[in-house]
Amino acid sequence: MEADGSNVFADWVKNNHIEVILVVGVCTDICVLDFVCSTLSVRNRGFLAPLKDVIVYSRACATFDVPLHIATNTKGALPHPQELMHHIGLYMAKQRGAKIANEVLFGALK
Repeated sequence: MEADGSNVFADWVKNNHIEVILVVGVCTDICVLDFVCSTLSVRNRGFLAPLKDVIVYSRACATFDVPLHIATNTKGALPHPQELMHHIGLYMAKQRGAKIANEVLFGALK
């Protein structure tokens, strides 16, 4: 947010006529999911026109792994099974309205 109340991200989407956002990143179930949910929420309220689609490229996202035996022996740690949490993050993003892609092709749009 800027001092005048404007939003840099929303202004970027509008000013560049962004219709599709391709999301990649680390921590599928945390950072990626938070960005997707926030973006979809703002889009659904009409503040990100002309944005239509938020697509998560599943093969360019990942999350961390904390095995049970490590969490058990580390004060304050919780287990975080990497593969399961990655898929949970993708599932939650899809439930919120994102499209999930396992392949991305770049070329001219028709």
